[in-house]
Amino acid sequence: MNRLSFWGLVPAGFYTVAAIWVLWTDRTRVTGGWISLNGMSSFLATLPVSAFFEAILGYKLDYKSNADMGLAIGLCAALVYLLGAGLGFLYSRITPW
Repeated sequence: MNRLSFWGLVPAGFYTVAAIWVLWTDRTRVTGGWISLNGMSSFLATLPVSAFFEAILGYKLDYKSNADMGLAIGLCAALVYLLGAGLGFLYSRITPW
């Protein structure tokens, strides 16, 4: 395995597990009385993709839809992978070994 792939896969894996856990807890917990913020933590867990879809494309993701959340988590994981691989690339360029 390439070191750059490792630098990207590990954070992307952690993000994917954390985002699925957030989505799961957001769907199973029913708290609050007259106020309900269902979908808020799912929106925050997928903020880059959710904000892009809502602001640029004009499509609001359905946080109860498995397809929409799978797409959002997958795209965010890809962004985390690219960010980690990019940081690994920069680190490999500034270190002599």
